[in-house]
Amino acid sequence: MPSGLPPKPDSPGSGPGDDGSVPTLDLAQSGESSEFQTVPTPTSAFNTAELVEEAAKAGVRIGLAQPATMPNALPVPGMVPGSRVTGVAPLSHTLKPPTVALGPSSAPPPLPQHAPHPQPFPPMPPPAIAPLPPQAGGALSQNVLLRAEVPREIRAAAAHVVRSRAYAFVLDGRGQPIEMGSGRFAKAYLAEERWLESKADFRRLVVIKILQKGVEDEDRLRFQIEKELLERVQGHPNIVALCASGESDDPEFVPAPIRDKVDNDFVILERLDMSLEERLKGARARNKREDLLSYDLRERLFRVLDYMMPVASAIEFAHLVKNVCHRDIKPANVLLGLPDPNLRGATLEVRLADFNVAKLHDDDMSLQMTSLKSVPGTLFFQSPEQETNVLEVLVNVVQGSAEVEFFEDFYIQIAKNDSFALYNRGDEYTVLYADRAKKRIVLDRPYRESGEINVRAKIRKSVGRPADIYSLGALFYYLVSGAYANPKTLYDAFHKFIEYETPDESNTIESYLSHEYGIIESLRAPKQPGAGAAAVAPADRFFSYKHYLDGNGDLIAPHVMKIIGRCMIRNKPDSYCQAQDVETRGISTLVQDLIDLYAVYGFHPAAGSTQMVRRGHAALAKTGFRRGLDRLSLRMRRMWRGVLRVFGVRG
Repeated sequence: MPSGLPPKPDSPGSGPGDDGSVPTLDLAQSGESSEFQTVPTPTSAFNTAELVEEAAKAGVRIGLAQPATMPNALPVPGMVPGSRVTGVAPLSHTLKPPTVALGPSSAPPPLPQHAPHPQPFPPMPPPAIAPLPPQAGGALSQNVLLRAEVPREIRAAAAHVVRSRAYAFVLDGRGQPIEMGSGRFAKAYLAEERWLESKADFRRLVVIKILQKGVEDEDRLRFQIEKELLERVQGHPNIVALCASGESDDPEFVPAPIRDKVDNDFVILERLDMSLEERLKGARARNKREDLLSYDLRERLFRVLDYMMPVASAIEFAHLVKNVCHRDIKPANVLLGLPDPNLRGATLEVRLADFNVAKLHDDDMSLQMTSLKSVPGTLFFQSPEQETNVLEVLVNVVQGSAEVEFFEDFYIQIAKNDSFALYNRGDEYTVLYADRAKKRIVLDRPYRESGEINVRAKIRKSVGRPADIYSLGALFYYLVSGAYANPKTLYDAFHKFIEYETPDESNTIESYLSHEYGIIESLRAPKQPGAGAAAVAPADRFFSYKHYLDGNGDLIAPHVMKIIGRCMIRNKPDSYCQAQDVETRGISTLVQDLIDLYAVYGFHPAAGSTQMVRRGHAALAKTGFRRGLDRLSLRMRRMWRGVLRVFGVRG
């Protein structure tokens, strides 16, 4: 048997000993040299006093390291069973617990016994236990501590099991790996996961996302950040599941045909069928294309909510629980698992993926890409602060003063949490607020360097939670319009209202949309015989409402447009958030409003949820031919209404 691997369950000596301890590997007998000696670990709940006592008897230096964070870490020869390794060094922000050296002749004093603890919840990883530095004479100053994130009343038992999984590329008949997709700096290939200790030889298909060779340092760092942030947001059913990540030590792991194209740095993810973008466009399978325009507005809304609700729920979890912002929400980053048509209870699976532009911020650390270059994103769905992330202004700075005078106006408002810096200077400051009327910017601390006049400075916009809320509104608008309308066109139409900053009761999104829809109804109202043209205010003579129509020419419902407007307009009292509020909790209000749409529009048999397979009942089943007839009927009805308007007849 290879050294370092635990004995098989049916081999002699594999069960617990008479003293209740788990047998350990003797490194001396296995031929491996090590300065550590193994200490029998009790099978009962972890007892610090027993561990220190055994170490003192053995007279050796012990150190129980923090468990590896990589889920694909496997035992290696020469390791104590139960420990894990990883091919990637821990990041600099990882807290490293101190170690303690116990001399052969000095034993620590007995530690106070704790009250019995409740039964731990299996399975949990072994806790990272770090003895504290000794005082003079080798005495311990206080008890050994457990991991901070594990509550003291819940402890993992020291006895544990290790189950290994193996991953390999799937090859076609010519020995070529099967490519699933390609991005800016990584490629995705079909792979297989195998459970090594499975009695049924369990296998399933997964996806290996692997870094390409020759990418820029920024993209390489972005890939590392994606791996860490994806681990942090695990635990939500609508976020893509991470199986493993790391670097391979086996040069044969990457198939020979692609070794000159990719590195050995990878993440392994669950496999789904296609992205939402491919579903709407039929890029991967034309027979599985979702034609949203073939449904009337009511049924289309329910189908869109089947996509929007899981994504919004995943963003709410990332914002409020994990403090992570996605910052690249778009149809291509929403993955779908289509329901099995042979199973009546099969459901649609929706997952949010691609956290390579994401941002983590808490009191201890901040992981983001904003400090390198502008925040990437997709033009149609990215927020204004992502589209124009850096502003250039002409300023005067005075040493020792926190106020900065600027002379150029800008169409994107400088706000709190933005960063300020002079070009070719090292210091960067955080903006507290900006006064456009007085042309002053107030920094978080006095300017340190020597003062300068008429010098170029850059303002870098902060991109956080408000950017995700904007993107959700843009995605909702795109889907409701039947995957037809451009969200940027809608935002441009909103822009004059966004710049209107007079504090009055009418300066709300609800009042603005009520006025807009009132004008639309006046323009669309049929003419009465002899009444002449409809009365339209001179200011609205050139009014266009094309951005309020879907791909079929129908008007988007006001309730739906109000939710979209509250997402994309972020400086009004009834907005879901303010553009500068990077710690906003407005995502919860958005999720609640999406849920309320079900009650506003209700359910009817023809608007069954796409979460369930639609078939079996004549009233619900719709073939492609039937959908074509329905779409033709909608067009004929619109044409007939147009003819009636021409002749001034109300239809």
